[in-house]
Amino acid sequence: MLPPSAESVHSARSFATGTLTGWNLADLSESMELIVSELATNAFRHGLRLAERRAKEPIRLSLLRRDGLVVCALNDPGAGFPALRDHSPLDVGGLGLHIVDSLSLRWGWAPLAPYGKIVWAVLG
Repeated sequence: MLPPSAESVHSARSFATGTLTGWNLADLSESMELIVSELATNAFRHGLRLAERRAKEPIRLSLLRRDGLVVCALNDPGAGFPALRDHSPLDVGGLGLHIVDSLSLRWGWAPLAPYGKIVWAVLG
């Protein structure tokens, strides 16, 4: 669980790197750090903002391993959904999901009941 604080994105990256190292999958660490950073930042920036009544709830980060594949999943209380957006060269930000898309084998999201969503990415 990641509390809604500035240090949480760093903690999420550290957790992911340590877990992958423990699984002897350190070669995935660099890509996983970027993916975790982007998904955690989005969860804090958008998920908590869109769920102001539940903004004190933690973001949950899970890593699941199956053979050489690792799924990174974050859930937040927000109802908004992630979407790749077109951006112009003058836009600030908005590239996070493009980074996730380019580094992962597959990524997506699903709504959670009674509220919130889970966003996931697969690395291999």
